Amino acid sequence: MDAKFYITRKQDLLDHSSGNSISLQEWTNFVEKDPEMRLDNCTAVTLPNGEIYKYASPGTAVWLNREPGSNEVKEVMFDYAGGCILVNDADQRTLKKIRHIAYKLNTRIFKETKRYTEEILVEQPVLIPRFSLGSMIAPFKKTIPSIRYLFQQLAYALQGGGHEKLKDH
Repeated sequence: MDAKFYITRKQDLLDHSSGNSISLQEWTNFVEKDPEMRLDNCTAVTLPNGEIYKYASPGTAVWLNREPGSNEVKEVMFDYAGGCILVNDADQRTLKKIRHIAYKLNTRIFKETKRYTEEILVEQPVLIPRFSLGSMIAPFKKTIPSIRYLFQQLAYALQGGGHEKLKDH
């Protein structure tokens, strides 16, 4: 598809102000803390004759994309250039990682193709509660009828006619 994804703080891709960039230090700190990523600081390009040419590229990182249920690892390159992080041809899992990074770094995502450029929304992470209301109430399910019975008896007693019922139970 030849799409490029940019993780950036810029308002648009043509914004070249230095105040809207991700610093190299900020990016390397993020990569070092992420157990799925490694910092390579170089880029490898396959030449038309099949040779691999490597050159220094500070901030270039690799995401070790492990497919669930498989031992296969796909390496995805995250290039750092000009205060942006660039990823080429992202699949759905890579796009999810891009959104995660953009959320953590408080940035935007732009998708650029030959025909158009668009901003992709950074999704907020979905928080799944560890406990449901049902699991919180479960230990008390056996005592709830007894408590209900006591409240009913208390209501009868307060109305004035339920003294006998309190003594019966």
